Amino acid sequence: MTDRIEGLIRILRDGGSADRMAAAADLAAIGPAALPALLSVLGDPDPRLRMWAAYTLGMIGDARAVPALMQALEDADPGAAKWAAAALRRVRDAAGGCGCRFC
Repeated sequence: MTDRIEGLIRILRDGGSADRMAAAADLAAIGPAALPALLSVLGDPDPRLRMWAAYTLGMIGDARAVPALMQALEDADPGAAKWAAAALRRVRDAAGGCGCRFC
């Protein structure tokens, strides 16, 4: 993980709301290179960090995050589970649908 990504993850963990939003946007701009770090913090003990990780993964929209986001739907924290569901919808939308006849 690069120093920049590590620093942005620290902001997601400890920053104020505006700083977290900016860090999420910066991580999304980095794109797929940020996936490993974000996927790893989906299992962090801090539910706020898990929530921000799911939110950011949705912003990136990479289908490789789907298995971890599916697992995050079962998160004990309702906020983290909610953002995992939102992220999955964004990944689906970025892919042009899920493949069913309704998308």
